[in-house]
Amino acid sequence: MSIKTILPLALCVLIFSCKQETITYSENMDFSITSPKAGWTYYEDTRIMLSVNVNTANIKWSSDIAGYLGTGNHLTSFLPNGLHRISAEIRGHIKEQIVYVSPNAAGTQTVLVNYAPLEIKAKNGNCYSYLYTHDGSVEDFKISSIKNAVNAVPAYLPRLAYRGALHEPCRDVRLSMPHAGKRIDRISRRSLTGNGYDIGDKRDFFVINTKIQTGPPHQVKAKLIYQSDTLSIWISESSVESDGELKEISDELRDKLLDECVETVETLVIPRVEALWGKAADINGDGRIALLFSPSINNEEKAYGFFNPADFFERNTDILADSYNPSSNEIDIIYAALPDSIYAALYKSDPNSDNSKTAYSTAAIVATIAHELTHAATFTVKTWSRIKSGNTQAQREELFLDEGWSHLTENLCGLGISGGNIKFLETFFKNPSGYSFCGQDDTWGMRGAITLFLSWLFWEAGGMSWDSSNPVTVIDQGGISFLKKMVESPDTGWESIGKAFGKPTGQLFNELLDEMHNYRLLNISYTYKTDPFTNEAVDFFVNMREIIDVDFPKPSSAFTPASLLPWSFVFLEEFIIQNDSLLVLASGSITGNTYYSLTIRK
Repeated sequence: MSIKTILPLALCVLIFSCKQETITYSENMDFSITSPKAGWTYYEDTRIMLSVNVNTANIKWSSDIAGYLGTGNHLTSFLPNGLHRISAEIRGHIKEQIVYVSPNAAGTQTVLVNYAPLEIKAKNGNCYSYLYTHDGSVEDFKISSIKNAVNAVPAYLPRLAYRGALHEPCRDVRLSMPHAGKRIDRISRRSLTGNGYDIGDKRDFFVINTKIQTGPPHQVKAKLIYQSDTLSIWISESSVESDGELKEISDELRDKLLDECVETVETLVIPRVEALWGKAADINGDGRIALLFSPSINNEEKAYGFFNPADFFERNTDILADSYNPSSNEIDIIYAALPDSIYAALYKSDPNSDNSKTAYSTAAIVATIAHELTHAATFTVKTWSRIKSGNTQAQREELFLDEGWSHLTENLCGLGISGGNIKFLETFFKNPSGYSFCGQDDTWGMRGAITLFLSWLFWEAGGMSWDSSNPVTVIDQGGISFLKKMVESPDTGWESIGKAFGKPTGQLFNELLDEMHNYRLLNISYTYKTDPFTNEAVDFFVNMREIIDVDFPKPSSAFTPASLLPWSFVFLEEFIIQNDSLLVLASGSITGNTYYSLTIRK
C-alpha cells in the first residue's frame, strides 16, 4: 500500500472522526455514518474506525461479510477483504455504507496515528518502519507491545558515525531587512555610479558585528585591490574596534587571494548563480558586485560571510524615522572572512595553532560567496524588485527556504563537498527527529534538511546539464525553471514549494521519505551526479558513503519514546517478528497529522 493511496484514507479518518461536531441523539433523530466513508479504499491489516455524527453509545455495528462488529461510537475493528455493507443501528433506525476493504499486497502499510493505543496487524518477518508528521507533532511515540508474538527482538542497524565539528560557525547570519518607507523612489533616481574608484583607492564601510548583531557595526577602511567588468574586490585594512591595524596587504598576498579565491568566484560562481537565479540588483550603478574581505568575521567566529539587505536601502541616521537604516553601504555587496593563509600572514599568526579554533579554508570562503551571492540574487527577485515597483509590503522569503536556496546553490556550483556544505546534511542525519524541514530556528540540522529536500526536488523536476564545450555553463532541464518559479512567485514559505513544483508540498515530502525508505530497504548506494568542472557531487541524498561518510539518517529504537516536530521524520531501528502479531502503537500528545509506515520483509 503506497503513501499516496493511504493519505486520502488518513485524512478522511481525521476529518470525520476527530473534527466533525456531534450532537446528542434523541428519539427518531436522523443520523449519518461519518466513518468509514463511501468511496475510500480501506485495508484489512489496519483497524477501521466506525462512527456516526451523533453522541450515543447505543449503536450496533455489523457487516454483511464479517457479521456483528460491536457496539459504541468511535469503535475500531479489523475487516476482512471484500466489499462490505456496513450497518449502524440506533433504536431500530439503520444507516448503511458500502465500503471496499483491500488486502495489503504491497507489504507496506501507512497508518494515521490520531489516537492511542492503535493496533495494526503485522506479518512475521523483518520490520522496517518510520514515523513522520505533517502539520502536527507527536510526543513519546513507541511500539508499546507486540501481541501474540514469540521472540520479537530488535535487530539493530549500525548507527551513523558523525564527522562534523559543531564548534565551527554556521555559513552565515541572517540580517533583518529595514522598513522600506518612502525612500525607494529617491534612491532609484540617485546617481550612484561608483565608477570613479581605481585600484588602490580606499573608502569606509560599515561591517555588521556577527557576534552581536544588534550592536554597533564595525567601521572599517578598505582598499580596492581588484576590479573587472563584473566584480570589485575590497579588503579591510583597519577597524575602529580592533586591537590594532592590519598592515598593508602586499602584492604577493593580493595575488594569492586573487588566484586562489577570486578567480573561482569570477569564472565559476558568478556565472552559475546568475544562470540559476538571475542577477543581483545593481544598487550603485557600476555594473559590478562588490566583495569585501573583513578579518572581523574571522575574529568573531560566527560565520564565514553574510549578505546584508540593508545595503539595498538608503542610509538614514534619523533614529525616529520609520526608514532608520544607519549602517547601509548603499551598494550591492557581499562580505566574507579572509582565508586562513591571508589572515595568518597579515596578523603574523599560525592558522594551525591551538588559538585558531575555526578553519577558514579557501574552499569554504568560495562556497560562502556562492551562498551569499544567491541571497543577493533571490532577495532582488523575490522582494527588492517588488518594492521598487511600489509594493512596499513585499515579503522576504522565510528563513528556512531562503537558506535552503543558498545551500543548494553551493552544490549546484560544484562546491558542496570541498566547501563544507555536506556538514549540514551530516548534522541533520545525526538527529533527524530533532529538526523540522521548515523550522524557524536557524540550525545546522534545519539547513541540512531543507537542502536535502530542495536537492531532491531539483533533480526530480529534471535538473540541469552542462555545456560540453564549456562546463561552467549549465543548461536547464527543468530544475532551474522550478527554482525560478519559486523565487519569482509572491508566495512564500512551505506551501510555495509545492505550488512551484506542481504538487502539494505534503505529497512531495511523502515521496521523498518513501524513496529514502526504499534505499534503506535495498541498502544501495546513491548514484550522485558529478560536476564536470569541479568533479564534485552536485546532489545530496542518503547513502553517499562511496565518497563521504554519509550513510542513512540515524534510526531510533522502535520501543523507546520518540518525539517529532511538525514536518519531520525518524527512521526506526529494524526489529523481527517470528509470528503474525498485533503491533500496539502508543504515544503521548498528538496534534495534527502523524503517520507510521511499516514494511515487512521475509
